[in-house]
Amino acid sequence: MSILSQALIEKTAHHKQRSHRIEGLSDAVFAIAMTLLVLDIRVPLKEIGTETGVWDLLMDLSPKLFTYILSFSVAGQFWSIFTNHFNYLHTSDRNEFLIGLIFLMFVSLLPFSTAFLSEHLGSRVAMGFYIFNLVLILSFNTLHWYYSYHFGLVKLEGNQTGLVNKAILNRAKIAYGAYAILIVCCFFSSYVALFGFILFHIILTFSGFIQRLHLNKRRKINPGPNLVEGISPAFHEPTSIDNEQIKEQSTNTKQNIS
Repeated sequence: MSILSQALIEKTAHHKQRSHRIEGLSDAVFAIAMTLLVLDIRVPLKEIGTETGVWDLLMDLSPKLFTYILSFSVAGQFWSIFTNHFNYLHTSDRNEFLIGLIFLMFVSLLPFSTAFLSEHLGSRVAMGFYIFNLVLILSFNTLHWYYSYHFGLVKLEGNQTGLVNKAILNRAKIAYGAYAILIVCCFFSSYVALFGFILFHIILTFSGFIQRLHLNKRRKINPGPNLVEGISPAFHEPTSIDNEQIKEQSTNTKQNIS
């Protein structure tokens, strides 16, 4: 074996041992991007002597406040989904790292697309550009999981891997469908697209919470883990709690068979 080949093997092995380095970088990028969102909101320096004038000033800033809250919540969702991948990754490689970097590149673009939308809230182009930015973020987030799953970076016990993969990809499919509808809406009205976007992300944000409350209520009535309900293929991202439920369900199934 040549010295060059040996060096490449050692370098690759060393890189694999540095698993999840992209996770730490993603935390930093998201923290900076989410902080930059608020910097677009600037208080005018002109003096205002009446309460009516102050109120009018606040109303003038309302588009920026609105888009800030919207983008902050969306960025938080993407951060939660992306970091959830690392609950299942046991190693990494250069391609996984590269996909993660491109994903973070489009995340760092979010403050610009948000500021552009806040300046042109009634523009179909501005709304379309904002949604397109989110589609790119979603695409590389999904690609990051797809690559990790199909190239052996994900490691779970038993049939958990397939269930987790199904849940994550089903969530991505729903998001793609919703964004496709919103992009079509942009051709007709930016406000219709904006309202649809808000509605979709409200559903996406609270559906998992409502679902978990419903499951906890059902478990109190009928105790015991439920494999199908433990991971909803629609909105709920699987968590370590779900993994424990799957393990327990798998153990119970094996005992019943034996």
